[in-house]
Amino acid sequence: MKKALSILILALALITAQAQTESQPKPKATANDSLIQFSGFALTADSLMGVQYAHITVLNRSKHVAYAGADGFFSLAVHRGDTLYFTSVGFKPSVYVIPTTMTGEKYSVIQLMTRDDLHIPEIVIYPWDDFRRAFLDLRLPDDDLERARRNLERERLAEAGERLEADGAEASKNYMRANSTKTYYYRQAPQQNLFNPLAWAEFIKAWKRGDFKKKD
Repeated sequence: MKKALSILILALALITAQAQTESQPKPKATANDSLIQFSGFALTADSLMGVQYAHITVLNRSKHVAYAGADGFFSLAVHRGDTLYFTSVGFKPSVYVIPTTMTGEKYSVIQLMTRDDLHIPEIVIYPWDDFRRAFLDLRLPDDDLERARRNLERERLAEAGERLEADGAEASKNYMRANSTKTYYYRQAPQQNLFNPLAWAEFIKAWKRGDFKKKD
């Protein structure tokens, strides 16, 4: 019985405290705290064409950023008294301040932006008539020239070629050649070049050229 009475008293106390809280006067919202829908077009001042994807920043709310569309139309929620900063590549920045005395929840404007042309000094390019003669008269240092000669030696190139792995095209050709030979000699003995006169003729030519001599 005592437990039920205690719960009833606690519930009545909570209800009374909540009623007192709700009866207290709440602070009135100022005009600048209410949001308004700010929309319009960002247009060029000379031709009244839409400034595509203009960048709109609320200066006093640095994280509040919006962008205009491809036709220059923009729409964003702002407060009265906010300062809007319009920027776009090729145009001078412009500023617009939302009036603090305006009434209503919607506000539309046409923001004109002036082109900012960048003039670069004139550059004249002349042809180099003596390029061929200058290239032929080029004198490289002896060390660089000697290094180039060593890198182009036949033995060095052959050694580098042996170390290099076959690329995709070369590997594909080798595979197709081996597969073709395998298919050509399917279910029969491969050809023996020991009895092939053409192979012997190629061997004799290579022997006369000195291809089998030991290279230093």
